Amino acid sequence: MGPQLEYVGDTEVHYNGERWTFFGGNDYHRFSRNPAIIQALVEAASLHGINTAGSRITTANHALYIDLERTLAKFLGTEASLICSAGYLSSTILLQGIAEEFDQLFIDETAHASLVDAASQSGKSTKVFKHCDCSHLEQLLRQHLKPMQRPLVLTDGIFASIGDLAPLKAYADLVEAYDGRIITDDAHAVGVLGITGKGSWEEAGMVRDLVYQTGTLSKGLGGFGGFVAGTAVEIADIRSRSGAFKGSTPMPLPIAAASIRAIEILQAEPERIAVLRKRAEQVKPRLRSLGFGVSEGLAPICSVTYGNVEKNRRLGKCLIENRIFPSFIDYPGSPPGGHYRFTLSSAHSDEEIERLCLAVEESTG
Repeated sequence: MGPQLEYVGDTEVHYNGERWTFFGGNDYHRFSRNPAIIQALVEAASLHGINTAGSRITTANHALYIDLERTLAKFLGTEASLICSAGYLSSTILLQGIAEEFDQLFIDETAHASLVDAASQSGKSTKVFKHCDCSHLEQLLRQHLKPMQRPLVLTDGIFASIGDLAPLKAYADLVEAYDGRIITDDAHAVGVLGITGKGSWEEAGMVRDLVYQTGTLSKGLGGFGGFVAGTAVEIADIRSRSGAFKGSTPMPLPIAAASIRAIEILQAEPERIAVLRKRAEQVKPRLRSLGFGVSEGLAPICSVTYGNVEKNRRLGKCLIENRIFPSFIDYPGSPPGGHYRFTLSSAHSDEEIERLCLAVEESTG
């Protein structure tokens, strides 16, 4: 278990009785603490109660869920969407609906566990390609696909541990020749990447026809639950074929109302996305100039490690001296031995950003 934290305001936490500036978590716009969103949640709880306590194919298909799916589809620029109780389930639900249309799965070696589980449960032959390596993927496609077989590539849009962006456009060029498609887990990309926050495909400047998009409402939108976005036909097929969708209880109704409000705010205030992109532009080049292998692109995730226990401890000491919570992470997908994973938000001030950069710089002396 991680440390016990109590969130204070938008950018701080209480830990062990002290107050720290916080660059952890994944609440990229701090919508989980936004007063208007909380008010929408409270009003929905008062009006509708907590949950529907059933499957949506029986007695739990509430108007709020339908409204959220329509709002989400419009935001993401697609015909339809489907929501579920957890982002982790979204790729499983999607694959249960579409797996029969494909012959081979190809998955990034560092893909999120939710994609790995979805692939393993699909019953399809699955090949693993090197992280973000188009050449290796192309080699595997040529090696393992028989004539007329269709591939399905599984990848994160943003790889959560170190902030790499998947080369979606290059993948699309490869799979299109085989009438293939891509599943992109955009848990960390929706509300973050692309000028309007539609996700990794918008950031890549590509049409979404070759992409199945899954993700969560808990990060860029500050809520909870998962989603699948696609055409009306695709979503109808998934609803009819996916046992995980049919057999699960949806998210609490107040969370659905809060998510609708979060999308409305993000659409009305796109400057939040611009500020978040600016934060990445401010911080990542400075950390790279200090010799750290921080990822390229505008994902607001900065992975910092010396690859050395003693030097990492020195960095931790500098963070503590600057009242910054030392978010050291040793999680699947992390660099060997762990790393400091700093996630930026549109709520962080210029002063907080500067203090973070200076603390890391001090550790190099």
